[in-house]
Amino acid sequence: MKKLNWGNVEAASEGYAAPPAGGYVLAICSVEDHADKEYLKIYCDIAGVADKANEQFVGYYGQRKERSGDKIPLFSFIRSYKDSALGFFKSFLVALEKSGNAGFVADRFNGNEQQFCGMVVGAVLGQEEYVWNGKLNVRLKVHTLCSVERIQKGDFKVPPIKKYEGEIPANNAAPTSYTPFSSVNDAEIPF
Repeated sequence: MKKLNWGNVEAASEGYAAPPAGGYVLAICSVEDHADKEYLKIYCDIAGVADKANEQFVGYYGQRKERSGDKIPLFSFIRSYKDSALGFFKSFLVALEKSGNAGFVADRFNGNEQQFCGMVVGAVLGQEEYVWNGKLNVRLKVHTLCSVERIQKGDFKVPPIKKYEGEIPANNAAPTSYTPFSSVNDAEIPF
């Protein structure tokens, strides 16, 4: 192993506190258009909080991305612009307009999603259970987008945790088509 100056290396910690469900101001950092499926993937970081006790999470996702060497992406959410979802997309545009993003008017949005970069929007984040590698985990998801002012006033409700429904698959289950070698007849082997 190569020699290192361990005094210059920060130890990784499993105990990083994560933001809880609540009201946040999100700063949009980048946007990806998935035109084939008609949705935008919007990457953001926390720029403000409703609850002063959560101020430590301002910049949390950018710091996490940096600590991981860009392996862990920023927090993201999706906004569909399919015909069936246009009303929801319009509510996102209205939330951006009401959040004081200079000169942005929802009714005049010209389809250039890159103009969202640098804008802020209010968001109520709720918790959701999910299964990964056979284990039950919890993550934050956007529950509601709204104006920054609404978040700052505390005019929102934090939703209850969305529970995972279904069975948690065993991570180490044997494949269903498994046949032990002892039950194979030598005459059935083609070589």
